Amino acid sequence: MKKLTAFLLSALVVLSLSVTAFAAPSDNLISENEAKAIALKDAGYEANEVRFLKAKLDFDDGRYEYEIEFRADGNLEYDYSINAVNGKIVEFDRDYDDGRLKYEIEIFFEDKEYTFDIDARDGAILEREAE
Repeated sequence: MKKLTAFLLSALVVLSLSVTAFAAPSDNLISENEAKAIALKDAGYEANEVRFLKAKLDFDDGRYEYEIEFRADGNLEYDYSINAVNGKIVEFDRDYDDGRLKYEIEIFFEDKEYTFDIDARDGAILEREAE
């Protein structure tokens, strides 16, 4: 019984340390609004000129990043990954949908990232990329 109790306590300590290690260091991060402002400034828009589609904090490639997506000028979509510690733009993408509703899908398989744009109407693959 003592061995089981000791094992459970050890597991609990390891689990709590793991959760603490992956918790966001919120006092060292820029805010979501600051990340939005960085993306808007880079794209040359004001907040009232765009419609935000996504703004969330994520842990990616060993760092905290904000994923910011917005649409401007009709069908022009902007995607930004912004380092949540220093506010630098990590990745940027701009797509024009030409009026089509499409799905953007990312698949990770055997250390490669595959990206597909698929027409939502008929399922046709519009674009594909492997990194």
